[in-house]
Amino acid sequence: MYLLRYSEIGLKGKKTRNQMEIRLINNLSRSIISKGKTGTFVRERGRIFVISTEEISKEISQVMGVKSFSSVKVIKFKDKQKLAEEIKGLFLERISGKKYAVYTRRTGCHDFTSMEMDRLVGDLLYQYSSGVDLRNPDIRIEIEIRNNLAYVIMQTFEGPGGLPLGTEGKMISLISGGIDSPVSTWMMMRRGSPVDMIFISLANPIDTKNFLSKALILYSEWYSGYNPFIYIVDASRLITDYLFRGKMKYANVSYKRKMYEIADNIAQKSGAYAIITGESSGQVSSQTPENLYELSMGIKTVIHRPLIGLDKDWIIDQARKIGTFHNDSTEEFCALFGERPITKVKHEELMEDVERISSYFPNESEIIRIRGNEIEEYLKKIGNPEYEIKSVENMPENSLVVDVRDPVSYKSWHPDGAININPGSIDQLDELNKEKKPVVFYCKQGLQSAYMAGRLRKKGYDAFFASEKIFRNQILEDP
Repeated sequence: MYLLRYSEIGLKGKKTRNQMEIRLINNLSRSIISKGKTGTFVRERGRIFVISTEEISKEISQVMGVKSFSSVKVIKFKDKQKLAEEIKGLFLERISGKKYAVYTRRTGCHDFTSMEMDRLVGDLLYQYSSGVDLRNPDIRIEIEIRNNLAYVIMQTFEGPGGLPLGTEGKMISLISGGIDSPVSTWMMMRRGSPVDMIFISLANPIDTKNFLSKALILYSEWYSGYNPFIYIVDASRLITDYLFRGKMKYANVSYKRKMYEIADNIAQKSGAYAIITGESSGQVSSQTPENLYELSMGIKTVIHRPLIGLDKDWIIDQARKIGTFHNDSTEEFCALFGERPITKVKHEELMEDVERISSYFPNESEIIRIRGNEIEEYLKKIGNPEYEIKSVENMPENSLVVDVRDPVSYKSWHPDGAININPGSIDQLDELNKEKKPVVFYCKQGLQSAYMAGRLRKKGYDAFFASEKIFRNQILEDP
């Protein structure tokens, strides 16, 4: 048996508290059943008990609204002395050589007080311990007595806290391949909001696979009580506009603005009350207060930024805790533009950039919509692209290697024979590759190069993509 505790639910009015408790129990039931296990639930005066013959601590720990919970030993009693003796037997070995304290709570009518039960149990255990320490004990013996039943706490676990998923209004989250946005999504789910997801894909299916791997973790581990809609937007047509319509003043910022507009449109159609982003104030140049102010102007749906006051170390630590952290997180859209940092955009110039791409909006064929329970099947459908190079040995013979990183990175290091081309100057390859050799693009992590390879393949080239890591690994392996 497990005893569940919540915090904020207990502060609500009677009607709201009852509704939230019912929602919490339903979400717990779904979490347990989804793992092929069973459990029954009992509600008693601000407590929820889960009865199961199976180990279900992990399933409980991933349900929003659970502050903490404990595995308990239930003892039915008539005599206080016999009850104390049974509790002594549970902790005899555990307190050997350690300091302890006994804490009793009671509900109902008894011929003893809570303090008297503390003393009874404490006296029986004293000779086997190193003494009593009420302030900082090594072992806490917690007893909750309700009428003729004693619930003895055996082990306590932490839950996520917050409010049960589904008790607040629906939101929609802009999720990238990075670390931040899955954490911000989790944080708003913790506040009770069911959250749908939007992913703006620049190099589908490469970056889509990375996104879906994180979406799958969020769904399978934390979404008990809601089956989210997931919108995958193929934005390759927009990136083409950026690369081939000439230099823009604020490419990074105007692209993010376009992401906001896409999310705003989907939010309005889907009934979401807010857009969630993973922005943190000052973390990168586009996330200064001035830039965020300009980005938000004219967006109809309110924008929530749960990470706004948190630093990167905290965010990374939280990503590890919830299971979405990966060292190989896909580089985000800013890598495609390679512009100098802009910490304070000018409104008129930003609007000029936005106006140049105002005609772009994804059509229905460019938006894929799936549900959370369809992620695994969709990942199988995507598979692995045949034009991804995993090692130098797998490269086609006599390939032309093209570095699409910025010129500074290229000058600092590049593999022998590689040429450097700006993504917007891809048409130069017709002149540089008259022999029509296979082309292998590479960049830092593979996003830019995947986009470039996909574009060239549409033109009939035998094109491939890779990350710079495979070339660096080759250098390390060579004697």
